Amino acid sequence: MARVLKAAAANAVGLFSRLQAPIPTVRASSTSQPLDQVTGSVWNLGRLNHVAIAVPDLEKAAAFYKNILGAQVSEVVPLPEHGVSVVFVNLGNTKMELLHPLGRDSPIAGFLQKNKAGGMHHICIEVPSLSG
Repeated sequence: MARVLKAAAANAVGLFSRLQAPIPTVRASSTSQPLDQVTGSVWNLGRLNHVAIAVPDLEKAAAFYKNILGAQVSEVVPLPEHGVSVVFVNLGNTKMELLHPLGRDSPIAGFLQKNKAGGMHHICIEVPSLSG
C-alpha cells in the first residue's frame, strides 16, 4: 500500500511540475483613470468559481484526478461555441475546469502550441455585474 501511494505521489509531482506555466498578464477593465489612481472599489469580487487548466490529453488528465486523487470528475462536455471540450473536477468549494481544444481553430490549441505540457489558462471569479 505504501509503495502504491509513493508511486502515486511521484506521478502527481511529475504532472504538476509539467502543468506549471508563467503567470499570464492580467487584463484590466478600461476606466477613465489609470488603475493606480482609481479610488474606492471598482469591482465587487465574489467567490472563486473555477480555475481552468489547459491539458494536452483530456482523458489522461481526467483519469489522474479521478483514479489517483479520488476527485469527483464529470464526463467530457463539448462546448463548440467556445472551441473546447471540458471536464469539471469538483473540489467541494470550487472546481477545476480541464480544457482541451475542440478543433484546430480553438484558442486552447494555440495555448497548447506555446505550452506543450499544458498549464493554467484562466481563473473565474464571480461578480454581480459586468457593467459598472
